[in-house]
Amino acid sequence: MKKTCIIFLFIVFLFSFLPQQKVAAQETKQPVVIVSNYFAKSEPTRGGDFEMGITFLNSGKRAAYNLMIEFIPGELIPRDNGGIQTIYQLIAGESKGIAQNFSVSADLWGAQVASTTVNIQYTDDKGNAYSDTFTLVVDLYQPPYVAAQATPTPTPAPIIQPQLVIESYETDQDILQPGSTFELTLRVKNLGNAPAKTVSLVLGGGNIEINPEGTPQPGVSGSGGDFANFAPLESSNIKYIGDILPGETVVATQKIIVNVSTTPGAYSMKYSFIYLTEDGTKIIDDQVVTLLIYRLPNIEVGFYQDPGPLFAFQPNNLPLQITNMSRSSVVLGSMEVQADNATLENNTAIVGPIEAGFYFTLDTMIIPDESGPLTLRVLINYTDDFNQPRVHEATLDLEVIEMESMPEPGYPGEYGEEMGPDVVGPGEMPDGGTGSTETFWQKIVRFFRGLFGLGSGQKNEIPQDYPMEVPMERPIIEP
Repeated sequence: MKKTCIIFLFIVFLFSFLPQQKVAAQETKQPVVIVSNYFAKSEPTRGGDFEMGITFLNSGKRAAYNLMIEFIPGELIPRDNGGIQTIYQLIAGESKGIAQNFSVSADLWGAQVASTTVNIQYTDDKGNAYSDTFTLVVDLYQPPYVAAQATPTPTPAPIIQPQLVIESYETDQDILQPGSTFELTLRVKNLGNAPAKTVSLVLGGGNIEINPEGTPQPGVSGSGGDFANFAPLESSNIKYIGDILPGETVVATQKIIVNVSTTPGAYSMKYSFIYLTEDGTKIIDDQVVTLLIYRLPNIEVGFYQDPGPLFAFQPNNLPLQITNMSRSSVVLGSMEVQADNATLENNTAIVGPIEAGFYFTLDTMIIPDESGPLTLRVLINYTDDFNQPRVHEATLDLEVIEMESMPEPGYPGEYGEEMGPDVVGPGEMPDGGTGSTETFWQKIVRFFRGLFGLGSGQKNEIPQDYPMEVPMERPIIEP
């Protein structure tokens, strides 16, 4: 019985082992990326910089794609590219090399070696993801100890190299909003003591292709930049500048568009300078500029109905309206209506939020002081996306017409009534007064007036010093 149980368990063990062997055989058909070789191109020293060449080998049975290589800062600190590099593909059995600049930590007092961790991620042709971690170790150069001697301190030789810096930059538009097209002007100066040759300026960041032997390849790569918020227009993101001598300043311009999906805020834009030194060394320098994106309210100020003619010295109604023309709601502050040579009433209000497509109305009373053209100013206060106060000003042109003056009642004849011979009009004397002497021709005219029934009474002008009695009651005539 015991022997039968032992044989049964042995058979079960064999059957459970055989599928695992088959799966293990199948799992070997995958890409396997390893570090086949790495070396320091110069002697690493504590606190110093050096360049390391690393060769990656695909020892698997399938091709590896989209290799993402990340150097973790530690005893060795990656420089220039943030410690991230990529390789598009490695077919089975293929090797490719990259070059990475490092700075050795200054805290390694008395250390003999320094290490860094490398994380690598990649996929196969079926989209399966893989990742591996490697540790690279380099020997630190230990300068020989020399006893202190009373010798003159040698003057260090100056380092001959170019240094490109963006001194200043500006845009041709004061306010950038989503969808804005603008031109960015950069002033680049060489602060080094050597010329920078064949300088290329790359928007969004660029890199240098490295062959498996670690030698930089000719050309400039700028396809891996970040263009989520800013994109070049009318040219590519690579601008060729040429040689820049020591102390020389050059101006480079680029036309750029802001993505319509960009939200308001402060955004950094990366630029890479790729150039050659006098000894043919290819150098890449990354720099960043910052741009502010606003979203100002898109509002329209007008009348919700025709205000009609405006009369001088008369109260007139102004049916004002603010309409939100943007796709989102806006929050506005106080509103004030101003005009020269006019008196305004109910000309201030607090607006508040206005939804997209909606409006705010205000009825203002205005009394113009004179006729002619009148300019109405509407000031709307609000706060922008960076909490800065701003004022939106709109002007409306109006025309004020003169109010027709009505004659004052008091004397007959002013409204077409016929004056009798016994009625004294303004500026006349009653009969028997001491007016001016009537001439012969005036008598002839008075004769013909009586002949045609127009009245032949004599009218004499009142002298300057004649006291005229004003009647106490005058007939009231409605205009």
